[in-house]
Amino acid sequence: MQDLSSIKKLFKIPEEGVNDKNFAEAMTQAISLELATIPTYLSTYYSIKRAPNQDEMLKTIAGMLPSDLKNAEAIAQELTLDVLVYANKSAALIMSVVIEEMLHLSLSSNVKQAMIGPPDLVTIASTLDFPTQLDGHKPEFAINAGKLSMQQMKTFLQIESPNAFTVGSPELLRTIKYTTIGEFYDMIISYIQNDYTGGYDIDRPQLLPDMPFYSQNSINTVYYDRDHNPHFVSKDDSGGLIGVLNGPTAIDALNEIIEQGEGHQGGTQLEFDAEDMPIPLPVVDGEVVFSPDDYDDPEKKELSHFGKFMEAYSLGAHYNEKFGEYGIDFFDLFVYRQAENPKLADYSSNEALALLAELGNAMFTYIILMVETCYHSKRSTQFNVFMYGIHKSMIWLMSEFGNGINSETYMKNGVEYQGSLSFEFYDFSKDKANSPKQQMWALAEKLAPLHKEGKSVKDWSWLITDKAYLEALPDVGLDYSVKPNEPVVPAP
Repeated sequence: MQDLSSIKKLFKIPEEGVNDKNFAEAMTQAISLELATIPTYLSTYYSIKRAPNQDEMLKTIAGMLPSDLKNAEAIAQELTLDVLVYANKSAALIMSVVIEEMLHLSLSSNVKQAMIGPPDLVTIASTLDFPTQLDGHKPEFAINAGKLSMQQMKTFLQIESPNAFTVGSPELLRTIKYTTIGEFYDMIISYIQNDYTGGYDIDRPQLLPDMPFYSQNSINTVYYDRDHNPHFVSKDDSGGLIGVLNGPTAIDALNEIIEQGEGHQGGTQLEFDAEDMPIPLPVVDGEVVFSPDDYDDPEKKELSHFGKFMEAYSLGAHYNEKFGEYGIDFFDLFVYRQAENPKLADYSSNEALALLAELGNAMFTYIILMVETCYHSKRSTQFNVFMYGIHKSMIWLMSEFGNGINSETYMKNGVEYQGSLSFEFYDFSKDKANSPKQQMWALAEKLAPLHKEGKSVKDWSWLITDKAYLEALPDVGLDYSVKPNEPVVPAP
């Protein structure tokens, strides 16, 4: 069991409930929670080979089957299809949660903006460090930035659990209580309903639903079934941005976070087996059997975050057992060899890997800066920053870093791992002469020539030669200024 004594805690649940004195801190904690889930979910998403080569996978699996197995060819074909569908679907499920966590970050920030003042997202991001944990949750559990596995999916289920749960021996069941995220938000809702006497400043900028900031789906939330039919994980009626104008709209925003995360009351509950692993739902004909209350949209077509993770977990358990009968490790077939909680310092022996990770850290920090800038900007600037900055960064640039960094390898404790993003805070304030965009450009200029020099596996020169990507980002300053797009020339 992981030692939790030195792990930084993600947020602190006020034992006395939310009141006038701690309301501002409670909202900061809520924002911290939403922000911190994004890198841990993204790290797992990027560990998945979403589209393995079918012919190579078939050859690999066929070579692992017993030589005297009857119908070996048909079994290899079936197992190959299992891998292809699960890898693509589990990744789509996780990315759909990431997108909604970005929505939750905006919803909680809207509440804070209207009732208290702007969210300090960059400062919050500077405190994030993995592994971490949720203070107030007993038993405490580590939250890691790591690859897809049954253990990682267990952590995701614990984060999003709709019910207070217990694990361990019968003696512990009488003493251990888990506080859910929903219960934390309910404390805030109760305070707003019953005790809050302040006003709502509707003139402060918010991210509002009448602008096209939020889209439930992207190219990363579609998956293909066994018949190669495409399916989007998220549905149009599952929720969206809410402008906070008064008490009822603040409560609506917070309730949307609860329902999208945990689902409606009465759905599947998190329970554990004798080995303290979540009990999966049954799988019938390759589909997980859910309760109607596991969905978060009126048409009962989209699962809550907990439901999506339970689907990935239950299918993973099903295929893990199925492949185990042939002596095959299911997840090893399509998950990169990534270490838990990597640090930039781990990559010192590989120049390209270190630069990729550093640029990935800078890009993730820049995304947070751009979101925070929207809460200090007029609507036209918000549109420019969000549409040309945040969307481009999340969907294209971060995906390129996350999906490409695994081409580089490194050694740690005598084991070779594939590279992965470390999601560490990048302190742009250390370079007073250059804007954050200029600093990222300088990193890209160092990375660009390494492929020709034989120092990197992939060619990253497009970062500075293709004007549609890094150069096209808005130039956002730490003072929330947004300069016109111009060719990037860092100061010497």
